[in-house]
Amino acid sequence: MQGLCQRQRRLFSTTHRLFERLTGIELLRDPRANKDLGFTANERDALKLRGLLPHAFRDQELQAMGVMQGIRRIKSGILKYIFLRNLQNANERLFYYVLCNNTEELMPIVYTPVVGEACQKYSYIYTKPRGIYITAEDAGHISTILDNWPENDVKAICVTDGGRILGLGDLGANGMGIPVGKLCLYTALAGVPPDVTLPVTIDVGTNNELLLSDPLYIGVRHKRLSGPKYIELIDEFMEAVVKKWGKT
Repeated sequence: MQGLCQRQRRLFSTTHRLFERLTGIELLRDPRANKDLGFTANERDALKLRGLLPHAFRDQELQAMGVMQGIRRIKSGILKYIFLRNLQNANERLFYYVLCNNTEELMPIVYTPVVGEACQKYSYIYTKPRGIYITAEDAGHISTILDNWPENDVKAICVTDGGRILGLGDLGANGMGIPVGKLCLYTALAGVPPDVTLPVTIDVGTNNELLLSDPLYIGVRHKRLSGPKYIELIDEFMEAVVKKWGKT
């Protein structure tokens, strides 16, 4: 793992291309560019961050130490999951640095087994969109949806229709936790840059009555689509992906 982690350090310690156009509070609000207390005094002046951060400087290693101390104080698996998801939403490079250097400890939280509980509760812990959602109502418009994705060079796509999530059955749109978690591991374990990954949920409904009756459920509220209409939707998605990003 040591060689891989060194590669991750290089990947997430370089100055992000967004620095060229983001400054001030907008920079801090962008998880791909934000380094939080990792901005040096010179960077804070150059990027209009003076006064927007506490005085202390913490390099990435010290920030990671703080994250792991926080994680280890939490006893609940799902609360650890939420902690890490919030970190990813705020500071992506630190999230992956921590995940890479503590993979054995954190993999069961980011993916199985804790991701199962996270999927069951996904509608309740949802705070920020991640990935793409496609429904039957989007038939004929999937190419447009893919064009809405901000990255032009996608190399790894993980797709679910939420029908069979681990051993938990039909979780509908709540199944998005699986592609999100799996692609995080692609980055941590294989060095795949996160901006070339894309989690996708094809939300064709659910046969889970508890979800259909839950006012907080984030997915489509009808019985699961099947048969020719389902196949046509999947075919359109696959064709649109190949047209936009190629076969590899």
